[in-house]
Amino acid sequence: MFLVLVSPAGRCSVWPAALPVPAGWQVVHGVAALQSCADYVAAVRGGLRTAA
Repeated sequence: MFLVLVSPAGRCSVWPAALPVPAGWQVVHGVAALQSCADYVAAVRGGLRTAA
């Protein structure tokens, strides 16, 4: 199972749920399957590109 994290700089990362979340990062999706996390990241990136 995985999480989607966002860094203070706004970068997304798919992260194993079994590992501690790094300091300063926030969980924005999950605990979920890898595909669910990948879909979330793709949707967020797609939304950012559309708005730009």
